[in-house]
Amino acid sequence: MIEQPHFSSFFCLALLTGHAVGQQPNIVFLLADDLGYNDIGYHNPDIITPNIDLLASQGVILEQNYVQPICTPTRSALLTGTYPFHIGRQAGPLTYNQPTGLTLDKKLLPQYLQDKGYATHMIGKWHLGFCKPEYLPTSRGFDSHYGYWGGAEDYYTKMVGPPGNQGYDFYDGEEVELSAAGIYSTELYTTRANTIIQNHAAETADKPLFLYMAYQATHTPLAAPQRFQDMYPHISDPDRMMFSAAASALDESVMNITQTLKDTGLYDNTIIVFMGDNGGQPGNRGGGNNYPLRGMKGTTWEGGVRTPAFIHSPLLGASGISVDHLIHVTDWLPTFMKAAGATDEEIAAVEMDGVDQWEVIKDPENSVSRREDVVLNMQDAPQGNHGPKGAYRKGEYKIVVHPSPQDGWIEPPTAEKYSPESQIYNLTRAPQLHYLFNVVDDPEEREDLSTIETDILHEMTQAFNSLHDEMVPADDPEDGSGGLQDGVWVTGWC
Repeated sequence: MIEQPHFSSFFCLALLTGHAVGQQPNIVFLLADDLGYNDIGYHNPDIITPNIDLLASQGVILEQNYVQPICTPTRSALLTGTYPFHIGRQAGPLTYNQPTGLTLDKKLLPQYLQDKGYATHMIGKWHLGFCKPEYLPTSRGFDSHYGYWGGAEDYYTKMVGPPGNQGYDFYDGEEVELSAAGIYSTELYTTRANTIIQNHAAETADKPLFLYMAYQATHTPLAAPQRFQDMYPHISDPDRMMFSAAASALDESVMNITQTLKDTGLYDNTIIVFMGDNGGQPGNRGGGNNYPLRGMKGTTWEGGVRTPAFIHSPLLGASGISVDHLIHVTDWLPTFMKAAGATDEEIAAVEMDGVDQWEVIKDPENSVSRREDVVLNMQDAPQGNHGPKGAYRKGEYKIVVHPSPQDGWIEPPTAEKYSPESQIYNLTRAPQLHYLFNVVDDPEEREDLSTIETDILHEMTQAFNSLHDEMVPADDPEDGSGGLQDGVWVTGWC
């Protein structure tokens, strides 16, 4: 069974008192890549993340935090406040040669915050298209971007691509940043984040700050400095060891950024949000783990779409609480809009699927989540089948439709169970189109209720099928050419 963190339940609301009245908070959003449910210290003491654990213990842990099953869809949902199936981003991650990007018809989160006077900066992984300048972060509301445009690369060399077709991907704005080569990415990002915070405090402290920190860690190809690897002599599986080391390096980065906020005087008026973008990847050299949740990255089982998340802020005055309020990644856009001073009318005027959760964040013990249901993914079913595939949760019930063949409850590797590959069930279970679970009573999805609660299954299936009528065709073109020029991934070719 899943054990909840044992933190004090005291929560002293301070957001509407003292200096916080009328003052827009700084927002620091920390997004870890492929960090699964079992990949953080407060869920699993084998992972050494004391600084993240401390921030979580002093904040609000979101135990019902939902995302999309994989990278690009989650990031599009975060920045648009819209389900991927409503904007064509439901198919999967963008490749380096795909001539498309996040729809230009949508205004993004940093643009809404700019309208409210925020300075907006992004560091790290974009993964929302770069084939033309209009798709780039600095064209979508960010005052600056320091990082890479694609989805995965070497932590040190910044090279990505198959043998014979590799290219360099690291930019400062729209200028190639060759000096980044050879330096571990998490260290680069931390240094830049500290510089942004220090400069903001010294030069533009009259403006609120939005910093979106999209870490490369803990995505493949896994890497970490030796001193972090040395923290895990007991882990014999090389992928799990390196993943754990990368998570600990991430933890140090979070510590350093938090300390810089304190040193510059910004911390007292800052909201820090931390979360994973999708479930961990236990196979294929991924090293991640979601146990005891079912499934993995790329699936709509809980292990693919439920990730660690928490909010930390001295504005909240929290001594530590864990809540089960239903929250989806699309909710951060309207929630941050409200925090920035947007009116209910301004938020209602935005066409989106996100729900303003600001009241829940301010007083979670005395508030109820405004979200009643969530679409965890929606795609066309496999060829030859009818209707949609994906997952949908309403209240305590969840249906999984046409699930991925990758399945299982995958325990972390040990000396006795060296590799998680043997625990991944692939095409071994009997074909079944619909599963039904009560994920409040059964968060591990072990008891299928589809043949017992037939009325609920029918109701949930009808609701899911009706949502399919709203689906926009996937924007998933064939790979083009022109992105790789003289050994560098570039823009301006579509």
